[in-house]
Amino acid sequence: MPDALNLLARLRLTIQQQPLFSAVQEIVRMTQLRERLHSLPPETFPELGAELDKLLSAAATAEARGLELADFSRSLRSSFTAVRETTPSTTDAIQLITAHKAKGSEWQAVIVPFLTRKVWGASPRYPSLIQTAARDQPEIVFDRADAEELKDELEVIERQAMERLLYVALTRARHTLVLAVDRQFFAKSNGSIHSHSQIKWLRADAGEPNAQHLAALLEEPDVCAQTARRQQMIPRAETRENFGSRDTGWIDQARQQAARFIRTVIPSKLAMEEETRAVDHDEVWIEIEPELRPLRIDNPATRYGVWWHDFVQRVPWLNECAAWDKIFAAHHAASPDMARSAREWQLLRERVSGLSDFVTGWTNQTPVVRAEMPFFWKMRGDRSLEGIIDLALFDSLTGEWLILDWKTNRVARDEIERLRVNYRAQLAAYVQVVQETTGQIARAAIYSTAIGEFVRYEPQEMTDEWKRLEQLPPETGFAELTEQ
Repeated sequence: MPDALNLLARLRLTIQQQPLFSAVQEIVRMTQLRERLHSLPPETFPELGAELDKLLSAAATAEARGLELADFSRSLRSSFTAVRETTPSTTDAIQLITAHKAKGSEWQAVIVPFLTRKVWGASPRYPSLIQTAARDQPEIVFDRADAEELKDELEVIERQAMERLLYVALTRARHTLVLAVDRQFFAKSNGSIHSHSQIKWLRADAGEPNAQHLAALLEEPDVCAQTARRQQMIPRAETRENFGSRDTGWIDQARQQAARFIRTVIPSKLAMEEETRAVDHDEVWIEIEPELRPLRIDNPATRYGVWWHDFVQRVPWLNECAAWDKIFAAHHAASPDMARSAREWQLLRERVSGLSDFVTGWTNQTPVVRAEMPFFWKMRGDRSLEGIIDLALFDSLTGEWLILDWKTNRVARDEIERLRVNYRAQLAAYVQVVQETTGQIARAAIYSTAIGEFVRYEPQEMTDEWKRLEQLPPETGFAELTEQ
């Protein structure tokens, strides 16, 4: 600790007494930055020395412009997230890059992934100026209300922009283009593909004009005589690999493991899709994992569901119920439907006034409480389960877990059985994960905020449902559920 304090003191003195370029040079010397960079594997970080030289050159330029070290530091910090020019990848390396930054560049082989995955567009910015083919003059869109009037035109403009971007991605390959057709991972439960996906913009989905051309492409790499001749003309230097003393066959084992593709299943996607009834589509609840949510959610039901989950995870269930009401009061104003949230909170408070109300028969008043509990469980074969449990309670006296999932669907009281069936698979997956990873018994329930009722699942019901899920074909990845 004294050495670190002395170094900080010397750095501060250096900053105060020397010009910008000299100060940066001295900081590099005192921190041994160049030596530390050179100690990193050159095959992974081949240009670190050149990058440091660029930094020193930028410092010299900034000093010539009259900047001090504090100004230079602020300029570096402000440009940290700026878009930079694409640098060529090293020999035999894979370069991960967006289609936007790929413009003007080419590679021998290009892989275009996520053809069937939904592409989330950027949130619109207002005001904005748009030009449509159907209108002679540009239109100014001031807010969302104006955008609704031009909804069809805006969708056409966005689709054309994405088609142009896809064209850029597909034309970057000099020799080989690989299209990753991943329909089995991103198809909906009914087998359809989202309309905002690259395969739709390519018009290569089932029944579309380019579907037969996509199906005719080779699924396995083939030999190209022209490439083979060119490769034979390249002089080759003999190299020897020296991996030290390791167990025989470890490289082969590593290659075999690297070839395995793990299918990740999110339990919340196991719920059967709600049937769209004669109601506004905006009232259909769509459950979205936090990391997959777009910046802007236009569905009112989804916005309310997100608000409820964000609010309820902050409730201190181990404290007195007065503290619960205080948290609700603090977050009530942010609710997209304040009247509804007040009504549903009152229903919950009428049912739950203490931890014992969650689980009948529990006497332990200080169980382990985990809100928004994440998990990742590697199953047999190539499957894994990943997700977040809304609320998990563990009673160390009985050795039992209670898994609780909040459901904000708008349902009537006579639809409680439909709610139970829709989410049986999801809760069965949660129960299995907890039991396998902790070795303890787990029970499951969902709570309907609309009617203020707990829907509890029997242990045998969860066991039978999990057995059913395990028997689904491996290629479905639990995405297709049979009828109950």
